[in-house]
Order: sequence, then C-alpha cells, then structure tokens
Amino acid sequence: MNILVTGGLGHIGSQLIRDLANRKDVGTIRILDNLLTQRYCSLFYLPETKYEFIEGDIADPAAVRQAMRDMDLVIHLAAITDAPSTIAKPEETHRINYTGTEMVLHAAMQANVRKFLFPSTTSVYGEAEGIVDEDAAEEIYKPASPYAAAKFAAEKLMRDAHAAQGFPAIVVRMGTIFGTSVGMRFHTAVNKFCYLAALGRPLTVWENALDQKRPYLGLNDAVRAFSFLEQHGKAGELYNVVTENYTVRQVVDTIRAVVPDVQIELTKSPILNQKSYHVASAKIQGLGFTYVDSLQEQIRNTISLFRGIHHG
Repeated sequence: MNILVTGGLGHIGSQLIRDLANRKDVGTIRILDNLLTQRYCSLFYLPETKYEFIEGDIADPAAVRQAMRDMDLVIHLAAITDAPSTIAKPEETHRINYTGTEMVLHAAMQANVRKFLFPSTTSVYGEAEGIVDEDAAEEIYKPASPYAAAKFAAEKLMRDAHAAQGFPAIVVRMGTIFGTSVGMRFHTAVNKFCYLAALGRPLTVWENALDQKRPYLGLNDAVRAFSFLEQHGKAGELYNVVTENYTVRQVVDTIRAVVPDVQIELTKSPILNQKSYHVASAKIQGLGFTYVDSLQEQIRNTISLFRGIHHG
C-alpha cells in the first residue's frame, strides 16, 4: 500500500511517517510538505524504507497532483494548527485549512484513492457544555476560532463527498496533542507549559479556566488511531479520538510533580472557549481501539528534552 501524508514533517506527521515504516503492508510513504515551519529535522535519520519527499504546498494544484499519483491512502495533516494565531489571519486560515483541503480531496477523488483520513479537531464543539460525542446536535457546534471554523467546514466536504459519490473519507476529531516527536511544536497547551516549566518560567493560567475540562490526545495514540481507522473505520463516518479529558489544574499538578518549584501566575485575560466540556470517544473504542498514552509519562519525557538548560 502506498501512503501520502500531507504536512508529514509536523508534530504528528514526523512520528507517523516513522511508525508507518514498521508496517509490512506499506510500500511507498510519500510526504508533501512546504517546509514553512523549517522542520528539516523531521527528514533526518528516517528508517531505511522507501520514502519520497515532495517540497510543495497544498495550494499548488501541480504539487498536489504529483503527490497523489499512485496513492492508496491519504492522511491529510497539512494545516495551520495554532488556533489562537488564526484569529489575526482568518482569510489565510480559510485558504489553507478549507480551500487547500478541498483541493487535496478533489485530487484524491480523481486518483481513486482507497481511503482518505481527515484529521479535524474537537475544537469544533467550541462553546459546547457537558459531555459531547459524535451524535451531538449540530446547533451546539460553535467553533471559537478561524482554525476550528475551517476544520468544521472541511468536515462537511468529507461528508458530502461520501454522500454524493461514496468517496471513502473518514473524519478524525482529535483532542489537543501532547507528547514528543522529532518535529514537535510547543504552541499546544501541555507542551507549552512543559517548555516554560523546564526553563523556570511561570505558567500563565486564566483564573476562570483552572477547573475547565478539555479533551487531550497523546501523540502515540493519535498515530495509532490513523492506522486503526484505516483498517477498521467506516467510510463516511467521523470519530472522536481523545486519550482523556483533563482540567487545567490536573495538567498543572502533573507538571508540578516533575518540576516541584514551578510557579503559576493567574490572569483574568479572556480565553477562546468559556465553558468546560468533556468529549466522549466511545465510538472508536467500540471498534476495539484502546488508548495507551500517559499524561504523566509524556510530560516527564517532554520536560526531559530540556534537561541541559540551567535556569538558576
């Protein structure tokens, strides 16, 4: 099986392309990435298997067509993923996360790929309250950022492609990522807190957010979920993928167990989502998927990456 991973040098992609190499049924692993974030290191020391790398953008039709040639499976990770930063650039976010996705989807349909996995986000639930799952009424969906809004709109592209032409697209609604990888970034909540704690800098926490619950997803669970849904997921369906729902207080306390002298600064600054919500992921678990990532272990591993820094 030949697999295309767009945005394959990113936080998730850099680990995914390595794990896919361990599958005996995988032939070519093709990576399409524009290197906008300069993560060349994600290409270092790849396992000895058949990789192909195309430096190109999902907004470039020629690059997308070239990347799609002879592919069986597409995992479309390419996107702007730093949600707060998208507030200042809604048009660019829509162009990449929606229009770019539309271009990749249409190319995949023309190439007759066997399955298309689209990573979305649990942020599409936005101002939801309480426990939500894939069957939640659409009127509760209130995406609070251009990032979440574009992802939600792109989900509809997947549903429409399946409804109209039976295209085998699956939507994977993922919690906020935590955990280490070669191409990791530190704009997500847990990783950013780990970075600050390792440098001896205070963690700035919104005062009214300490006990708000949010969905999180370990990196290893994310990568495993793609292979699992490629094999067991039903075309046209969407699946929440969430290792666990944690409060900010639980995350901070877990970091404090590793860095006991970490300082917390409370602020009254506004936050994107004002309500606490819990995202259920029983649907994928009902197919047999199990979560293995540990928040404690991944926080310890992330902080250990900075162990050479002396902060006095």
